[in-house]
Amino acid sequence: MNTEKVLRERNAMDKFDRIIEFAMKKDVELYTSMPSGWRRIIGALTAPCGSTWIYNGKSYFSGERKTALLVKEDCLE
Repeated sequence: MNTEKVLRERNAMDKFDRIIEFAMKKDVELYTSMPSGWRRIIGALTAPCGSTWIYNGKSYFSGERKTALLVKEDCLE
């Protein structure tokens, strides 16, 4: 195993740990794959590096909208 690969894996794990910490602190669900029917929230800027905000496709006004964080694949390798 070369040094560059080890550093990439360590960086990915650090990102993943920060995402988990953020999700726990903000009481947000965390997914490693996109749930069926869910969509990416375009323009959301507050997700930790290595993740993106997603929602269940429901309107704000329906009272059924849920949001969560989706971990990007490069953080899972």
